[in-house]
Amino acid sequence: MARTALTPQQFTTLGLAPTYVVPDAAGVSFRSSGKQMLHVKNASGSSITVTLKIGKTVQGQTVTAPTATVAAGADKFFGPFADDFEQPDGTDTVFVDLSAVTSVTVACLTL
Repeated sequence: MARTALTPQQFTTLGLAPTYVVPDAAGVSFRSSGKQMLHVKNASGSSITVTLKIGKTVQGQTVTAPTATVAAGADKFFGPFADDFEQPDGTDTVFVDLSAVTSVTVACLTL
């Protein structure tokens, strides 16, 4: 399965009414310039785990990806994302995994 590719939505002086999408079970991806945030809304009855995939290695060793919990019925913002989170393919892409996607929506926001 492919990740859901998110297009960053730009904040403006007059406001932003973001569009949210249901992520794919494989997670989400988006291009990062260091000004992006991911908003995860969990409308399910159980908490979910969000894993921020680190794209770099340290002396050839994989670095443990940080995780955070989004409680049932809650939402949380993540970011901005440093270069460490960009995948090593040179496209400045960030990968985020979600432990469940039922009743979960996401939006990528940018300054």
